[in-house]
Amino acid sequence: MIRYTLFALAILGTAATAIAAVQPAAPAQVSANSTVIQKNSPFPVVGPIVVEECALEDCSDVQS
Repeated sequence: MIRYTLFALAILGTAATAIAAVQPAAPAQVSANSTVIQKNSPFPVVGPIVVEECALEDCSDVQS
């Protein structure tokens, strides 16, 4: 019984270490005329929120 408990704890420790080591993707390059908003939250959004000003009225010039 103790052997199985130690084995289960080793598996859980390995899984927790693997999950903690995951890094989010690098943020995209931000242009000079944009605003980057960093959220401070217990449940963060992966990556920054980028807001850019549109040159056209319907914003068809900006990639979404």
